[in-house]
Amino acid sequence: MATDPIDALIAANVRAIRARRQERQEDLAAELGWSRPVVGDLENGRRRVTMADMLLLCRALEVDLRELLRGLDPQDLHALGLDRRRPEGDRA
Repeated sequence: MATDPIDALIAANVRAIRARRQERQEDLAAELGWSRPVVGDLENGRRRVTMADMLLLCRALEVDLRELLRGLDPQDLHALGLDRRRPEGDRA
């Protein structure tokens, strides 16, 4: 089965974010309540990424959804309503 391009993009972004945080797959797995092989499958594009997964990843990695989707086509970001920067006062 071929990896979906969006799943591959998210996988690469999760790997990069985790590496910047100097965390191991085991660390992220513990934070998510997953096993290390599940994180490995996600990071290698062998696991489909659900919306529930994205929410958990955003919380665990302390990033917003735009960071997980970094590199996505601008038209797709627009379709998701993620192409606009938050106003300065909106830091929720």
